[in-house]
Parts: sequence; C-alpha cells; structure tokens
Amino acid sequence: MADLPQIAPKVLYKIGNFDFTVTMFSSVIVTVLLLIFAAVVRIFLIPKWEKDVRKVSALRMFLEWAVGMFVTDSEELTEKYSKSVGPIYFCCSAYIMFGVLIELFGLRSPLSDLNCDLVFGAVTFLMVQVLGIVKHRARRLKHFAPVIPLITDCVVPFSMALRLFGSVFSGYLIMEIVYGFFPYVLPAVLEPLFTLFHALIQSYVFMFLSMNFINEAIE
Repeated sequence: MADLPQIAPKVLYKIGNFDFTVTMFSSVIVTVLLLIFAAVVRIFLIPKWEKDVRKVSALRMFLEWAVGMFVTDSEELTEKYSKSVGPIYFCCSAYIMFGVLIELFGLRSPLSDLNCDLVFGAVTFLMVQVLGIVKHRARRLKHFAPVIPLITDCVVPFSMALRLFGSVFSGYLIMEIVYGFFPYVLPAVLEPLFTLFHALIQSYVFMFLSMNFINEAIE
C-alpha cells in the first residue's frame, strides 16, 4: 500500500525562502480554468442564449439553476446587500467546487491546504464585519460590548477554515486509502461520484453558512 498523504502539502520547488507547493500549483490551475470558463460563457455562449431563449442545454440549465439559487438565497438572507454578497459567494463557491473536482485529474485540492481555507474564512469574517457596520453603523460597536459575541466573531474565520479543511482533506484521504487497497476498478467507480458529490456539498455549505453569519450581523 502506498504511503498516506501528509497534511502539509508537498513542496515542488523553492524560490529563495519561498516554497511553491503542490496545492499552490493546483490553485493556479483552478484559477486559470475558472477565468477561461467564465470568458467562454460570457463571450460565446450567453450571446447565443440571448438570441434564442428556447435553446436548452445541460450547461445552460445548470448555470441558470446555480445562479438562481445564489440570487434567491442571498436575497432571503442578506436583504438589500444581495447584489454584492451573491456574486462574491458565487465566485467563492465556484472556486471551492472546481478546487475539489481537480482531484479527478490526480492533483491535490488547494482546499486541502489550511492556508487556502483561512483565506475563505477571512472573506466571510470581513463580509460580516463590513456589512454589520454598514447596516448598524456605530450601533454595531454595542455588539462587541459583551465578551462572548466578540469571541464568537473572532472564531468565525478559523471555524469556517477548519470545517472546510477537515471536510476536503478527509475526502482526499479516504480516496487515497481506497486507491491503496483497491488500485483498479473500485476507485474508477467511486472517485467521480464521490468527488462530484463532495464538491457540490462543500461549495453549498460554505455559501449557506457564510450568508447565515451575514444575516445575523445585519438583523
């Protein structure tokens, strides 16, 4: 059986004191693929769909469903701030989904690196604080008068990051164990289904939890 993966990502090469890891490589690939995908959809597909609204495809139905879900959830949970919150978390969720799906190509997910997850936790933390101040202004400071709400808000980015890291890394570890014991048929059947399901679940849960934190801040 092959050695189990380490929590710390493998260093591909060094640039001075800077370590370029395998998760950084995966992150670059995910970012480039997302930019290319967005450009292709916006430049080539959307104009065609606008000309013929009756033209239906699986990709169009999926994108309309995904955008509609984010619009609906953001309007319900973040009220008038949905026009800014919705697109931000759509981008975050798209990165999370593609970041997990990249495991299908034999690469380690960037989300299995705690540093990447801390960035997503920080995004939610900043959104909660900024929108809370925008909505309540100086009254928001009263929220921090008791100690417990202050601690709770400070814990948010770390709890979000640890939850995302634990979920993605455990899924990555499970598939590595499956590959170790059953190197042929079983992984070929399990990995596409498991990875796709895992990607969709993680992207939705992150979005839903984040918007709920924002909803509490603007109530």
